Parts: sequence; structure tokens; C-alpha cells
Amino acid sequence: MVATRNIHRKLIARLFLGWVVLSVVLGVVVFFVKLEEIDDFVEDLALAESKPLLHDKQYFSLNATEQERGTMIKKLNRYIEMAHFIAVELYNAKREKLYEVSSKDADAIEKSEKYIESKDHSYLFTDNVTYNKFFIGGRIFLQFVVPLFDNDNKKYGYFEGVYRADDPTMKDIRNLLTGSLLIVVLAVFVTAIIFYPIVMAMNKDLIKLTGDLSDANIGMLESLGSAIAKRDSDTNSHNYRVTIYAVTLGAALSLKEDEMRSLIKGSFLHDIGKIAISDNILLKPGNLTEEEFDQMKTHVLHGVDIVGRYAWLTDAVAVVVYHHEKYDGNGYLGRLAGEDIPITARIFSIADVFDALTSKRPYKEPYSYEKSIEILKEGSGKHFDPELLEVFTGLSAELYDKTSKAEDAVLEKSLRELVRDYF
Repeated sequence: MVATRNIHRKLIARLFLGWVVLSVVLGVVVFFVKLEEIDDFVEDLALAESKPLLHDKQYFSLNATEQERGTMIKKLNRYIEMAHFIAVELYNAKREKLYEVSSKDADAIEKSEKYIESKDHSYLFTDNVTYNKFFIGGRIFLQFVVPLFDNDNKKYGYFEGVYRADDPTMKDIRNLLTGSLLIVVLAVFVTAIIFYPIVMAMNKDLIKLTGDLSDANIGMLESLGSAIAKRDSDTNSHNYRVTIYAVTLGAALSLKEDEMRSLIKGSFLHDIGKIAISDNILLKPGNLTEEEFDQMKTHVLHGVDIVGRYAWLTDAVAVVVYHHEKYDGNGYLGRLAGEDIPITARIFSIADVFDALTSKRPYKEPYSYEKSIEILKEGSGKHFDPELLEVFTGLSAELYDKTSKAEDAVLEKSLRELVRDYF
């Protein structure tokens, strides 16, 4: 049933949407949490590699000779080559720079916008380890300042370094982020999969109730349509046949499900407004006078007034109000033309006239199939949409053979099978 399929589709769609939203939200949270962990991870690496300098007070001596300073600079350069720093600066307690060394490839990095922005870093000189992280070429760089204190807790200098995460470190970081995000996405997905059968089980009674309600609604359509049809011919066969013709044509045209539901409801209820028409007019065996015909036309408005009051029937209005319009604009009541007439009404118009031609009415005997098709073709482009009529004539012979002489019980069964997939 369509109702059951719709519930499944809506639940799957909502679970999918929930999965996407939760994955994004939790992914963002995890991403920033992991970034904090990465900051700590890179800081620990940088501090670990800077230890040889942090505790060697000779670098911070204010009385070093030029020869000693030259020796110190050579040591710092070797240190730069061996470690992952691209720049090292040493300051005394007064923030006066004592040494500055950088790697061979530091020039390119120092010219980058991110590095230039980091040059104003006086705010990093505090009594605690501080750092500024930035990315260049997808690689993490950590500029940090470490205050140095002796055993008497007296500050004797600052170490500043620009640390560059190497390839293995960046790979570990990417793996950490990717793995964490993947775990979040999979966890939410598995949760959604687990919840799907639970929610469906909880909705089992609702699905059954929906199915029962759908059957009741279809039964109501049949009852209302049949009650009106019997006023015309003492049988509800017309309603069954015309709906079968219309639904078959609609399916052949690949109408959307909502259009098919509109067509089915409208087919059942197309003449419901005739309940307000006098039997003297409705059952008159001869031609109607102009005044009587004007009165007959009002059944369209009565029909709209009836079905338009109920939300479940509002999509039947298009057929009810427009099924007497003609393709050339000479129909009633709106005198719409061409594709301004809703497609469901254009389809039903063909089905309705075909059944009227091939059926016995108070004012006429049934025409043969051949004569009926001939009359329909004469109305192509005038009364009927020529493209829709061409499709209908292609399938009408077989449809007529199966439907025109069938008993009401057979017609009812056939119709039920046709409409089952749309409700």
C-alpha cells in the first residue's frame, strides 16, 4: 500500500536527515576537540625537542665573548638542522634578543602571510608557556615562547621557537582526525539502523490503522460515486468503468502519484454535484431545453461545494470542476482551453465521453466501439487533447473488451486492484 510505503519512505528520509545533521554537528564538535588534542600533541613534541636549549644557561650569559657567541650560534644551527625547528630566538629576562638562527628554507616560510602576521608576538612573552598556531601549505607550524626560571624561581630568559610538524606527524594528525570523524559518522549511522526497526515496530499499529483508514476512504469514494451514478442509470457500473478508463490512461501517461490520486478521487466523484439537480432534468429522456441545460451545468459548482469542504477530497476538485471544459475553450464553466485545463480533467473528459457513448442512457442506446472511437477522433483538438486521445485510442480496444460488458463485482475488483498502489 502507498500509505505503508510512504511511512517507510518518510522514516528513512528523516533518519537519513538526522544521520546527516548529527554527523555534521558531532563531527564539528569532535573536530574542534581533536584540534585541541592536536595542539597539545604538537606542543609536547616541540617542548620535548627544545629541552637541550631550555636548561642550558650558558646561552643566556650576558658576558659571553664574541668567540663564545660564535660557538653558540654554530651549536644552534646544528640544533636547527637536527630538530624540526625552522627558527630559534633566545632572549634575556629583559626580552633583549641574544641569538637568532633559522633554517635554510625559513625564508620562503617567513614570507608567507600567516608568518608575517605572527611576527607581532609580544603578547606571547608571559610567565607561562604560550603559543600561536598557524598553517602554511597544509602543514602545522607552532610559534611558542617558554619563560625560563632558575631554582630560585628567578626568570633568566625566554626561548622562542617556530616548530614545523614533519610528514609523519602530519600523517598521524590526519589519521587521528579522519578516524575520529569516521567513528562518529559510523556510530550515528549504526544508531539510525538500530532505531529503524524499533520505530517501525512502534508504528505497526499506526500503519495498520492508516491502511484501514485508506480502505475506508476508498470505500467512501465508491459509495458516494455509486449513489450518484445510480440516479442516472440504476447502476454504479458507469462510475467503475469511467474510473478504470481514466486510471488506465493516467498510468499509461506516467502521471505522478499525487496526480493519480487526484484523478481517482475526481473520477469517483465527478458528478457528485448532480445530487442537487432535479430528477425531471437529470432523467429526462429527450434533449434538454436551454434553461434546463443551464440548470444541469450547475452540478459542477455543487460538486465543488461538496468536495471542497473536506481536506482529503480537495485534490478531486480539478476533475469535478473542469471535466466539462473543452480543449478549444468552448466547454463550461470556466471556458478554459488547451493545457490551461488540468491534465486530470483532460484525461477524465476522454474517459467520461467514451463511456457515455458506449453505454445506454435514458436518452440514447449505446454506440458501438467503432462508432464511439470515430466520434472521439472527430473531437480531437476541439473537445479533447489530441495527444492524450491518441494514447487512449491505442489502448481502448482491449480495455473496452474487458470492461464494457463486465459485471459490477468484476469491475469493482478490477478497480480495487488498479487504485491499490496509489493509496
